[in-house]
Amino acid sequence: MSDRNDTIILPKDPFAYIAFWQLMTFVMLILVIWVNELHDGAAVFFNSPSGGFNLFRACTLTSAVLVAAIVTIGNTYLQERRVLKSLITVCSNCQRVRLNDQVWQKWEEYIGERSLLSFSHGLCPECTKELMKTIGKKQ
Repeated sequence: MSDRNDTIILPKDPFAYIAFWQLMTFVMLILVIWVNELHDGAAVFFNSPSGGFNLFRACTLTSAVLVAAIVTIGNTYLQERRVLKSLITVCSNCQRVRLNDQVWQKWEEYIGERSLLSFSHGLCPECTKELMKTIGKKQ
């Protein structure tokens, strides 16, 4: 019997975790390219004549995969940064939005200034019932 802890520990930076697995996917693709070249996958799977090892083709495909990896991981990183910058801090109590450390604004004003939306207020049926109960108790 072992006393080891079997919990999975994820990295503190979720974006590094995503980038790591994207990189591992491209490494696996590069390994497939080189195994295919070394063992001539077409000849093995399709029972065709062997074309032999082609270093130029393997290097060309590897460099294409590396370029795709750099573009993909870089684009993912930029998109993740954009998502983080687009997070809005909202007060749990009054529902105002934080603009900076000292300035908070009503969420209706915040969204109205940054979009084409305009707001109208009303009461849902549940809130109407609660309000009517409150009014009835006060009379």
